Amino acid sequence: MKKYCLSILAFAAICLVSCKKEDDLNKPLVGLGGDTWAKTPLDNWLYSIFTQPYNLEVKYRWDGSELDPSKVLVPPDTSRVRPLMEIVNSAWIEPYVAEKGADFIKLYSPKQYMLVGSVEYNTGGTVKLGEAEGGFRVTLYNVNNFVKSNRANVQQVLKTIHHEFTHILHQTVEIPKEYPLLTGGGYTSDWNNQTLTEALQLGFISQYSRAAPNEDFAEMVSIMLTQGRGGYETLLRTTGTNLAIIRKKESIVVGYFKQTWGIDFTALQTKVQKDLNSYSKAASFSHIGFSKAFSTVTINPAQVGGQSDKFNTAWETSKASFAKASSTALYALESINVVFNTATTMQLKVNFRATAGANLGTLYTGTYTYNVTANATAETYAFAYASADANGTSLAASAKPLTDYFTGTFLTKYFYDSNLKAEYGGVQKSDDANSFTFGILNL
Repeated sequence: MKKYCLSILAFAAICLVSCKKEDDLNKPLVGLGGDTWAKTPLDNWLYSIFTQPYNLEVKYRWDGSELDPSKVLVPPDTSRVRPLMEIVNSAWIEPYVAEKGADFIKLYSPKQYMLVGSVEYNTGGTVKLGEAEGGFRVTLYNVNNFVKSNRANVQQVLKTIHHEFTHILHQTVEIPKEYPLLTGGGYTSDWNNQTLTEALQLGFISQYSRAAPNEDFAEMVSIMLTQGRGGYETLLRTTGTNLAIIRKKESIVVGYFKQTWGIDFTALQTKVQKDLNSYSKAASFSHIGFSKAFSTVTINPAQVGGQSDKFNTAWETSKASFAKASSTALYALESINVVFNTATTMQLKVNFRATAGANLGTLYTGTYTYNVTANATAETYAFAYASADANGTSLAASAKPLTDYFTGTFLTKYFYDSNLKAEYGGVQKSDDANSFTFGILNL
């Protein structure tokens, strides 16, 4: 046995000597140098938009080692990457940069976006659309179903992005301590088995809000930003909603952004919505009208500029006529209210103030009633003049340019001024994109 072992050792030594003589140790070993590929136009675009200015890497090439090996996931479709990342830039980064500057994104943004083609299925029937890992990485799932022109689809992606970024913010500075106390008994790990109506009744903006206080806060932020004021207020009109609690949460969110980060939340919301509306159809018809989120539009060109020339002509003509209504009673036209007061009528309230005579300074309103035909398919309102009250009748000639203007068929629209601090609502002639007016939206 001893001789046999020695023979084996001797043979092994000979083999080692042989290998040493024949192998080229300078020859590179296959597979240990990592994957290599030529940069594409997509790579160059991602670098110029995200990496170079913000040190933010976008990883879309498949690397299963960085994902949960127990889940069935698929790579992202390369053709979907740029459209998706365009909205990440325009509806997340740019609004924050406009409010706080590029250094804010450099400091607080995640350092990597990981893109996955499919959703990740969880036990219990829920799916994962995104996750933030310690503020370093955000993983976005479901990339292969992204369609930039589909508003609901884009809102879902943006909601994930804003939700995860909110986590980074509150992990940096905690949310106010009173926030979790508002609905402390309503948080549950069984949130996915509850309905949205039940959540709203308890003072939560979504089912997932009930998962934990930080999730609740991130849901409030992301829904307010991606639904916009109109979508958010429409959601709150759900029967049984605990408005008192949700309004308190809303106030805390707005205060947290202002006091902690110096961010005007309304302006941030407006910037997100303007961008979203630029490539997907706004839901203004669902938000403006009788029994909708906004039933009144207050229009005052002196306060909200940017009106169309055709409306301005009607306004200025009426204004000049009010100013010389009679020799004893002169008036200043101040504003108008478009009021959807019933499902089939609209009231145009013309507000004017006496500038001479015994009633100097008194504010009056002339009310002109229109019959309304709503076309939900075309998303239009047709206004047909019907009658006037006593004040309206007495100044019908002066108000005629305005009452004539509001006769016809209109689309509802959202409008923005140059500083993007607020979102306005109004109407546009359905057959003339250059004829429109807008003002402050009132609940």
